[in-house]
Amino acid sequence: MNDQTDERLPDAPLGVAAVVRRAGPRLVRDGFGPLATFFVAWKLVGLVAGIGAATLFGLVVFVHERRAGRPAMVVRLALVLVTIRAIVGLTSQNATVYLGQEVAIDTLLGSAVLASLATRRPFASLFALEVYPFTPDMLGSQTFRGAMRRITVVWGAYFLARAVVRLAALLTLPTDRYLLVAALSDAPFLVALLAWSVFHTLHAFRRSQRWGHLLAAGAADSAASVSASG
Repeated sequence: MNDQTDERLPDAPLGVAAVVRRAGPRLVRDGFGPLATFFVAWKLVGLVAGIGAATLFGLVVFVHERRAGRPAMVVRLALVLVTIRAIVGLTSQNATVYLGQEVAIDTLLGSAVLASLATRRPFASLFALEVYPFTPDMLGSQTFRGAMRRITVVWGAYFLARAVVRLAALLTLPTDRYLLVAALSDAPFLVALLAWSVFHTLHAFRRSQRWGHLLAAGAADSAASVSASG
């Protein structure tokens, strides 16, 4: 199928810096927030308090995103994972078991992400509207679908690699240091992968015969507006 467009682009700028500024903090919050909340409450109060605080954090973020009118797909996934962690953690009453779930979750998540390549909507396409308001024409284009498949492969590989790193840390390091490894393998890589995903998508659309001239025209108009306002 060839790309077909009604010659429209979203009003929001499609640039790496703009998208990362807009979506990066939310991605880090949704991905690392529950774990950080657990650690603080666990150290200050206790295991049950930590599990409860992490679960409450997920619920509050989910309600906030829905009220803001965003799809909240990332938050929905994070909320499901937080709930699973809470059930296992409260049942086991063991911090190591609670934290060890991260390894299993990353393994399952990476496998599911790669398995989604066999479907019509690979993983990356499910979360695309979380970071940029693509038009229906862009979402239906071959350019978009090809980019989303490649991005899905990279994210799936990342989750599996993160599972290996966290397993090694869990088996060899004390809990505090394991959490440091979890943090370093989480937030910085999430932001870097988000930036790369946006760059790759933008590059794919710029190379498209049908979309390239629209993006070039949009960039020119933006530059002209900046010059006029200056």
